[in-house]
Amino acid sequence: MPENSSADTSNISSNPLFQQLVKISRQLDQALEDSRKKDDIIRSLTEKIDVLTEQIDAANTTIVSLTEQITLMAAQRYGKKSEKRSSGKKKDDDDGNDSDSTPSAGSASESDSSKKPNTHRPVKKKQTRKPKSTLKEMIERMGIDVEKVVRELDEDKRFCEYCGHELIPFGEKHLRYELKVELPRLRVIEYVGVTYGCPDCHAKAADSDTPLSECGLSPVQAEAPKPLLPGSWASSSFLAMAIAFKILYQIPTNLLITMFREMGMFSVSSGTLCSWIISVSQVYFAPLFDRLRQILLA
Repeated sequence: MPENSSADTSNISSNPLFQQLVKISRQLDQALEDSRKKDDIIRSLTEKIDVLTEQIDAANTTIVSLTEQITLMAAQRYGKKSEKRSSGKKKDDDDGNDSDSTPSAGSASESDSSKKPNTHRPVKKKQTRKPKSTLKEMIERMGIDVEKVVRELDEDKRFCEYCGHELIPFGEKHLRYELKVELPRLRVIEYVGVTYGCPDCHAKAADSDTPLSECGLSPVQAEAPKPLLPGSWASSSFLAMAIAFKILYQIPTNLLITMFREMGMFSVSSGTLCSWIISVSQVYFAPLFDRLRQILLA
């Protein structure tokens, strides 16, 4: 080999292979920089996810605690214990028995001397049931304004069946009461029917001295609208409210009656209220469910 041999690097920058290597090196540097940025973004998102996970865990813990508190409060308010009423009558009887059975000093000496047991028993008072209040008395006790609705005959029915003369009103008669709920107020509606009579037939009966009952001419009276349940004073609005409180909110019957009493309504018995709800379900809901079942099975 020659002594001063060396590689000729004067034209290396103009070499195409060298230029490609430089280009590839720059692309690698750019890819590494992008990778570092993506790693930083992933790291920040991971930290945010950890923080949000901790917040969600804390919120779930709070929800579970509040759910337990609500369940406990509902059990205390609407549970079986809430339906039990403590009667002071038994306690008073027990106190009276204790006071009667407590011997004095003289009686103790006499019992010791005679050695006879104390056979004294308190005299039981005869319990008498209070007379049942009428519907009018209960409405007066409620203190609610009574709205009077006068029912009149239709114009085509105001003619006598015998002579065709026009009937004239000569009196009114109470038909029935209806308790209507329009929250936040209550209304009692009294339906009063106008009684009509034929003056011509009445004059003929008076001239012939024949009673109207024997002539078969009875007064004609307007009828009240049919109630939702036959024989009851409850309206559709009242029963809808009772069913909503009873079924949707699962309020016991005795608490529901207490709510009605606090709203100003007279207290109905639990048996009456339950029978109304059952009758509504049998008369109106059962046919609807049967029809829906037939449609679904068809």
